[in-house]
Amino acid sequence: MPKIFLQEQELAIQRIKDKDVNVCVIGVGTIGLPLATFLAKSGFNVMGLDINQERVDSINQGNVIYEYSDIITNLVKEKKLVATTNIEEALKESEIIFVCVPTPLNHDNDMDEKNLLNVGEKINKFLKEGMLLIFESSVAIGTTLKISEYIEKISGFKFGKNIGLAYCPERYNPTPNKKHSADEQYSVHSSGITFSLDKINRVVGGIDEKSAVLTQCIYQQFISTSVTKLSSIESAEATKLVENIFRDVNIALVNEFAQILPKFNLDVFEIIDAAKTKPFGFLPHYPGAGVGGECIPVDTWYLINQAEKIGLNTEMMKIARKINDSMPEHMIEMLEVELKKANKDIQTAKISILGLCYKKNIPDIRQSPSLKIISILKKNNVDFVVCDPLYEHNSDKLDFPISSIQNVFKDSDAVLLVTDHDIFSSLDMLQIKNDMRTPIIIDGRNFFNEHELKNFGFVYCAIGKPQ
Repeated sequence: MPKIFLQEQELAIQRIKDKDVNVCVIGVGTIGLPLATFLAKSGFNVMGLDINQERVDSINQGNVIYEYSDIITNLVKEKKLVATTNIEEALKESEIIFVCVPTPLNHDNDMDEKNLLNVGEKINKFLKEGMLLIFESSVAIGTTLKISEYIEKISGFKFGKNIGLAYCPERYNPTPNKKHSADEQYSVHSSGITFSLDKINRVVGGIDEKSAVLTQCIYQQFISTSVTKLSSIESAEATKLVENIFRDVNIALVNEFAQILPKFNLDVFEIIDAAKTKPFGFLPHYPGAGVGGECIPVDTWYLINQAEKIGLNTEMMKIARKINDSMPEHMIEMLEVELKKANKDIQTAKISILGLCYKKNIPDIRQSPSLKIISILKKNNVDFVVCDPLYEHNSDKLDFPISSIQNVFKDSDAVLLVTDHDIFSSLDMLQIKNDMRTPIIIDGRNFFNEHELKNFGFVYCAIGKPQ
């Protein structure tokens, strides 16, 4: 029997609806594992392929620290989801292949294609006629077709003729993970709306109509909201860039407000909340210590570089990147001002940093503003300690130690709150004041209760608030 792409379209669609098709997800990390989980949960037999043996072992043991750990345990027991580092094993029975590998920036702030090219090279001899490849990795416009041309060159296949190709940009809202350890068990919960993977609308584009239709159908098996078919792969690639750049530019705008309005003795958070009472034409964004992760700050550079290569200037996007990248320095400047008021010099002070991860309640430090703050402090030989309970288990990968909550405040001259993990809301601030040498708090996320801290005797400053 021919594989899915070479079958009659109606038969192929019915096989997808019946879950009578095996699936492989290449790269079962931050993006790929949730995708593999929901594919398996919906009834597909899923192989997860990864180069990290430790990651593969943890998946096959059902022992992964992420927000869907309760679901994956049963899927692994039922063999609906199996992980491997063996390419032949992963692709032997698979007909639909998802590619979810990282696409970071290189030293020139351009997209690094090496992971995608590496995938193409390694799967080449295991590809078969009738397979369907679906890319999810965030990419610059035209990248999917560029990688497909490379695969065509080394494999002899022709996408859209004897093998299918589509692109569906990942949309993933990291939600709180559960962490289990020998001495402690806790769960943290985000405030506001949580969008699990199956409740986030998706868009797809294909190299041809059949690729697009089949891809739309497979996502419809586990996405409970809408899956929109676009006119092309490039349209889907551009959609991902636009939605992230929109956020980057608007965050930069409010970060600039956060530096201006306090000079007029105004609280930017009060102003933004007042502005959002207008029922149309305003979408609230909030300032903070910086923008991290592998999407927002990265995708903006993809389009900046592509535009410049065709002779277009991208002033707004470059300014947005400059402003958002400057927020860690802004926090350091606020710190130096308050230390000086206390007759302290930053060179002789001890600084406590709360939060290493780029976003609340997730164990991911990629592009984190904390890393830039740490770099500045290290460059100036400043004594600092870092605490992040959600990243403790990865501390061996860092070139600086992670301190416990119990020890991070001892003899400290200032606290920099960079990541607003919910677990920090239970801190005993009165005890912390007693542990500190100089009770200064610089709040990068509007996290703490200003009046409560001042009543305890802290000097409290926050990005966007009058000093």
